[in-house]
Amino acid sequence: MFPIYTYGNKELKDRLIPELASAEKIGCFGLTEPDAGSDPAGMKSKAVDMGSHWVLNGSKTWITNSPHAEVFVYWAKDEKGDIRGFVLERSKMEGISTPKIEGKHSLRASTTGMIMLTDVKVPKENVLNVKGLKGPFSCLNQARFGIAWGTIGAAEFCFHQARDYMLNRHQFGKPLAAMQIP
Repeated sequence: MFPIYTYGNKELKDRLIPELASAEKIGCFGLTEPDAGSDPAGMKSKAVDMGSHWVLNGSKTWITNSPHAEVFVYWAKDEKGDIRGFVLERSKMEGISTPKIEGKHSLRASTTGMIMLTDVKVPKENVLNVKGLKGPFSCLNQARFGIAWGTIGAAEFCFHQARDYMLNRHQFGKPLAAMQIP
């Protein structure tokens, strides 16, 4: 929601943010590419301005939620080489394919996949008002807060679980917490 809220026009914000916030629609963030990896400046996804709309071609990989997302924030280079953000909507645009990546060994709680675009027509009003790496990097900076708070929450849960176990598990007639740890 951050890129739509920060760089989208009023109509896009009013239409999509309530549905994304309520989870009526699932969104995803398409930046990482198979050949560019963690080098977004090396992306190969292309956006061509056709006057009345844009046409996008390219692929992204390791994208959380892409197999079931309805809304995609997709980053591509225009004819001048500027990185631009586009909001894609699965139900309104043809040429979007999102195969699921199978066999992951970690992060199995979230579905991960690809975004493959073939001649996807994107209306002008679905273009985010930002150019360059500022767009995707500002989004990643916001995501880092959530990642940090998530790890702190997980660590707090682990502490409480370990404490409860030590207080409630009895050996030799007393809780494990009553025994000195060597």
